[in-house]
Amino acid sequence: MKEQLHTIPVNEAFDAGDECPFCHLERRAEQSTLRYVAGPGASYMEPDVRAETDKTGFCREHTKKLYDYGNALGAALMLQTHFAGLLERYDEETANFTPAGKKNLFGKRKGPEGTPFGRHLVELSDKCFICDRVDYHMDRYFHTFFVLLKDAEFRQKVLDGKGFCLRHFGQMLEAAEKYLPNDAYDWFYTEIFKLEKAHLIRVKEDLDWLIAKYDYRNAGADWKNSRDALQRTMQKLEGIYPADKPYQKD
Repeated sequence: MKEQLHTIPVNEAFDAGDECPFCHLERRAEQSTLRYVAGPGASYMEPDVRAETDKTGFCREHTKKLYDYGNALGAALMLQTHFAGLLERYDEETANFTPAGKKNLFGKRKGPEGTPFGRHLVELSDKCFICDRVDYHMDRYFHTFFVLLKDAEFRQKVLDGKGFCLRHFGQMLEAAEKYLPNDAYDWFYTEIFKLEKAHLIRVKEDLDWLIAKYDYRNAGADWKNSRDALQRTMQKLEGIYPADKPYQKD
């Protein structure tokens, strides 16, 4: 299949030798979005971007990553106007708030049910401008992946890889329901589970040997492939890069 602009990132991810090529793509999309939001282009000064960050805000993980990125003024400006909107919402909600009654002898509340203010606050903390953009890019990458599966050379590249983390493996199976082409259907469901199982076993064996190396009887034995087994196991299970330093502006 002829290389096209939108296929380059996916091909590069499968050439990277990562434990999960979709982790590679997600990290790249997240860092790109952090640069877009708080980087030298100052997109947070654009009215349409600012309107979105004011409305959506950032999840706890990306609030911390905005801080780590190092543009203190940019982060402060975005949070300032987002905060102002939250205060308006807070006043509206608390002005109409009616608490539930006290519990009776059977542990049930008496009186009216409270407003859904608490639930709104929890939902608000889960919304995130950066998460939304990363999810958009990941959906495109999954789509491209399934288009590329029509090509025999790319299918071999997948088989030569190291499988996927469990989080992205699950997302890939969900995306297959939308994007898997019929001419790759049999190959995908015949090979993909075998591939994933083989590499889950490989990482588990590396972790087992890392633990065994702490036994004094194995002190002189070769480390084999276990030195970074803990980091790779964490990635395989959760789709994270635990050894990564915070991503910061240049």
